[in-house]
Amino acid sequence: MKEILITVCGRGGSKGIRNKNLRPLCGVPLIAWTLYDAEHVFEGREDVRKTIVADSDSEKILAAARNFCPVALLHKRSDALAGDSAAKMDALRALLADFEREGKHFDALIDLDITSPLRTFDDVEGAFSLFEQEMCEVVFSVVPSRRNPYFNMVETNETGGYALCKPSEFVARQQAPRVFDMNASIYVYHPEVFRGAVRSPTRLDFRVYKMRDYGLIDIDSEEDLQMMELLLGAGEKMLSEGLRGKKLALTGGKESP
Repeated sequence: MKEILITVCGRGGSKGIRNKNLRPLCGVPLIAWTLYDAEHVFEGREDVRKTIVADSDSEKILAAARNFCPVALLHKRSDALAGDSAAKMDALRALLADFEREGKHFDALIDLDITSPLRTFDDVEGAFSLFEQEMCEVVFSVVPSRRNPYFNMVETNETGGYALCKPSEFVARQQAPRVFDMNASIYVYHPEVFRGAVRSPTRLDFRVYKMRDYGLIDIDSEEDLQMMELLLGAGEKMLSEGLRGKKLALTGGKESP
């Protein structure tokens, strides 16, 4: 039996959008879209036993998690790990350590980001399957990038001017290496990585799970929330069957306000 810890983490303080994790998306609090995936993933796998944990420094977020996913365990995050400079991996490290002190051990930790809900539980299972095949330290989700640092992305340089991010002789985007955007939606970690001091998944031996392009949208501003609302409403025909089913299950078929 594979023991899987699924984490849904959200800080109470948010500078870009107030009470971000509890804001309604199509009339349903944002956190519920991710808890839905956590609750329904691996339903067809008898060899997997999952533990769902909601982690936050906010009592309101923890209460919402309990309301929308009664099977979820609640973990109170320390104030020291709730600031803007705190790394997500530090919060996960502390959470995992608390479980291990209770004698609980896991074969994988799957972290699902609340602000990137345009995934399905099929995506989560796909990322985990890749993790099982590759035996790497982490698998995280990406989408094809619309810009390429070898062709049409520039950065500031030491003189105060601008230069191509990766100088090259490519004259067409198709000639440049394929690049991807990390969409901050799914992370599948080997628990052993949290015994070290690494604070970013890109510093580990990683593989990537490719999601559909609209998965790029994550919520950091009011405009992001409005764009996601439009996509889930007016752009419903663009959605995968799984995402349409998820929306129907969460909203009961009601239109966005």
